Amino acid sequence: MKLRFLCCVILCGWMTACSSDPSHEQEAERMLLSARDLEEDIETLTGAIDRYAEISAKFPKTESAGRAEKRQSQLVKVQEMLSAQLPPDQDSLVAHYERVATSAPGYFAILKKLGTIYYNQTDLLRLSAIKTRLVPMKDRTIEIWGKQDALWSQYEFRPIQSNRLWQDNLCRQAVGVAEMLVNQVFSDFDLANVVVTRGLHYGNSEDVLAKGKVVAAFCAFRKGKTESLKEGINLAQEALAYEFLSTEDRARAYHVIGLCYTYLHQDSRELADLDAAIKALNECVNVDSEMSEARDLLKTLRQMRDRMPS
Repeated sequence: MKLRFLCCVILCGWMTACSSDPSHEQEAERMLLSARDLEEDIETLTGAIDRYAEISAKFPKTESAGRAEKRQSQLVKVQEMLSAQLPPDQDSLVAHYERVATSAPGYFAILKKLGTIYYNQTDLLRLSAIKTRLVPMKDRTIEIWGKQDALWSQYEFRPIQSNRLWQDNLCRQAVGVAEMLVNQVFSDFDLANVVVTRGLHYGNSEDVLAKGKVVAAFCAFRKGKTESLKEGINLAQEALAYEFLSTEDRARAYHVIGLCYTYLHQDSRELADLDAAIKALNECVNVDSEMSEARDLLKTLRQMRDRMPS
C-alpha cells in the first residue's frame, strides 16, 4: 500500500514537472509575436532566427517552443538560399523567390519581393492586353494574378500597417484586372466577378473597397438574375456611402443602380422600380453629364413613365 502511494506521488510529481506553466506559455506566445515582427524584412532575418531559438531554449515544454523550433528550421533554410548568388534574369529570380516562399510559408519579407514582381507584371500585362486586344495577353494577365492570389491566400494578415497596405494592393489590382475583363474587347463578366469578389476579400481601406464595389456591382448587374440585380444595387449603394468616392465612380454607381432597377421593372412592372431607376439615372447625369448611355436611358424611362398613370 505504501509502495503504491509512493508511486502515485512520484508520478504526480513527474507530470507536474513536465506540464507547461500557463504563464510560460503566454510569455512564449508573446515572444512568437515579436519574432514574427522580425520577419518583415530580410535585414532582420538573423534576428528572427535567434528569437525563435531563444523561445525554444527558454520555454522547452510549451506548445510555442515546438512552433518556434519548426519556424527556426525553415528560416535557417531561407537564410542559406538567400546567401547564394541571385539569378541575373527576372524569370530565374522569380523561380528562386518562389522556392524560398515554399521553404518558409508566410515569410513576409519574401512575399513582398515576389508579390511586387507579380504586381508589376500584372499591371503591365493588363494594360498591354487592353491596348493590343490580344486574348493570349489577357490570359497571361489572369495567370499572373492567379499566382499573386495563391501566394497571399495562405498568409495570415495582421492588423498592422505593412499588412494593410498589401491587402489594399491586392484589392486594387483585382479591381484593375476585373476592369480589363469587363472592357468591351473581352466582355468576360463571369470571370471579372470572380476576380473582383476575391479582391474585396483582401481589401482593407474604405476608398479601395468602395471602388471595388462599383465594379462588383456592374458585374452583378450583367448576370441579369433578380437576386444579382438586387446585389448590384446593394453594392453600388455601399460604394456611394463612401464620402470621397471619385466623381467617375459615383456616376458609375448611380448608373448601375439605374440599370438594375430598369431590369427589375421589366420583370415586376412595379412603378416603384421604374421610379427608382429614373431617380438613380437622374443622379448619374447630374454627377457626370457626359454619361450618354445613362442620359439616353433616362430619356426613354421618363417617356415611359409619362404614359403611365400615377
